[in-house]
Amino acid sequence: MFIGGLNWDTTDGSYSLLSLTDSFLTEFLLDGLRDYFSQFGKVDACTIMRDAAGRSRCFAFLTFDDPASVNAVMVREHTLDGKIVCWDLCSFVACLTSF
Repeated sequence: MFIGGLNWDTTDGSYSLLSLTDSFLTEFLLDGLRDYFSQFGKVDACTIMRDAAGRSRCFAFLTFDDPASVNAVMVREHTLDGKIVCWDLCSFVACLTSF
């Protein structure tokens, strides 16, 4: 699946981000892409696309072990790290020819 509209800070896994704002230490738990989509089934592969400097290009590709998991993703809206993300189906051949 193609997953677009990711937050710049979304990771492949999950981690905590500490922020010091107005003298208060705040901890934000950022959802990892794999962790979030694992609620729909076993994620085989999860790759956030990055530029040459290593910055996120705000889209990713992921594959599930069971095709039924894709159907579970398709029936609802997804918010990840504060952003509504979009999804699309792609086949291996379609992904190769789009670059």
